Amino acid sequence: MDIVLIVFVIIIFIAIFLIFKFKKRYKVSQAKKIFFNEQLKKILSYNSYKWQIIDLDKLYHKILLEAGYIWTFWEILKQEPSEIADLQKIWELHKIRNKLVHDFDNTSDKILKDYSVSYIVEIKKLLNNF
Repeated sequence: MDIVLIVFVIIIFIAIFLIFKFKKRYKVSQAKKIFFNEQLKKILSYNSYKWQIIDLDKLYHKILLEAGYIWTFWEILKQEPSEIADLQKIWELHKIRNKLVHDFDNTSDKILKDYSVSYIVEIKKLLNNF
């Protein structure tokens, strides 16, 4: 009986994994692209590069959620979405965001500006992939 239950649980987990892995993704509508571009412009008006990076990370996550991916940003990145042009770059930017949020950080504004510009470029690439 225990073996049957274990096998059943394993099958359920495999089924859930396959559903999320091969779930049909959606195209982001033109109206949503316009909305996301407006949000991008709003974020660019921030005086702090730290807050730009934090909100750019949120925006990137929201775009992926709109495309049908679910769960946390980290879990979505583990799925290796085909729409992401440079997955390693996004991992790097997300780690920078985590560092800014969770650690005391003394990174210079010049470096933060460079990361912010990189995130902006990646968001534009992502929107073009939909």
